[in-house]
Order: sequence, then C-alpha cells, then structure tokens
Amino acid sequence: MWRSVQHLRGFSRREGGTVTVESVIILPLLLFGVMATYTYFDAYRRQNLALKANYAIADFLSRTHNYDQTALNGLDSLFEYMSYTSDESWVRVTVVWCDDTPARCNDRNPRLLKLEHDWDSQVSEGSGLTPHTQLTMREQLGPHIPKMYDGEFLIVVETAAKYEPPFAARWTGIYPRDLVNISVTSPREFDKLCWKRQPSDCPLPPTSS
Repeated sequence: MWRSVQHLRGFSRREGGTVTVESVIILPLLLFGVMATYTYFDAYRRQNLALKANYAIADFLSRTHNYDQTALNGLDSLFEYMSYTSDESWVRVTVVWCDDTPARCNDRNPRLLKLEHDWDSQVSEGSGLTPHTQLTMREQLGPHIPKMYDGEFLIVVETAAKYEPPFAARWTGIYPRDLVNISVTSPREFDKLCWKRQPSDCPLPPTSS
C-alpha cells in the first residue's frame, strides 16, 4: 500500500511527457480554428465586395438617362468582375413611382407604389429570374424603399453573388449562399431612368439654354 502511494506521489511530481500526444489533442482544434477564421473573414470580404459593386451600379444608373438590355448585361458582367463571383450572379433594376398621396405611397401596407410601365423592371439575361410585376414589387421591395413624395421616381438595384466557402460547411458552419443586396437611389441628372426598347425610345429631355 505504501509503495503504491509513493508511486502515485512520484507520478504527480514528474514533468516529463511526449509532444506527440499533446499534438494529437491540440492539432485538430488548431486546424478548425484556422479554417473557421479564414472562412468567416472571406465571407465578410465577399459580402463587402458584392455590396460595393451594387452601389457602383446604382450610382451609374442614377447618372444616366436610359439603358437597354445590352447595358444591363454589361452591368452584370461588371458586377461579376467587381464581386469576384461566377456567371450565376444577376442584376435586376426596377424604377418605382409614387403617383398618389404620400400617405398612400408610404403608410399603407402594402405601400401603393407603382411601375409607370410594365417594362420598368428588368433583369440581366441568364439569371432565370423574371422582372417584377407591380404586385411583387410592392411585396418584396416596399419594405426597402424610403418614404416618397407624389411624382417621385426611385431606382432600385438588386444584385446576387454566388458564394462558395473555401472549406466544407460541416467544419465552419458557413454554407454556399447567395449574397443578395438591395440599394435605392434617386435619379441625379434626369427625372427618371428610361428603359430603351427601340432606338427611338427615351429621347433626351430639352435642356434650358
């Protein structure tokens, strides 16, 4: 009995060990921490890039008078380049109009916002999406649009970038997803943004001399 106690005391005082055992215990935790940290920072970086690309497109559209399908597809390509995403990204542009009292445009649920024309909502080719109808515009975009006054036009830009995490989701908890952003801007130099279906559409408004 006494010998057993002595052996236990001697064992408790020993400071020797093997690095292999400690490495086996700590290495998986260390690798998990590195993968999770890298994935979280990468996801935030890609979300930030997608948001900035959305703002760049909205800013461009706010300064122009008209655009067509070729221009919209070009903006989609620009978005892919700026957000480092794949061909599965998309851009949808909707021009929203308040043609009623501010109370009906802003305080009703759903808000009584309008599309002046059916073609005032357009989407880039190859997205598989459809342009907004007046109903879907009110339901999906209404909560994102600030208060409007009677006769005001606003440009709503929706973008989506496909995100694939660098490591398996079972290790980090971040799964593949669409990074969707919505921005709203006012036309800066013209009253509204016009969709150009034919070359003769969207004549420039007269300027004062």
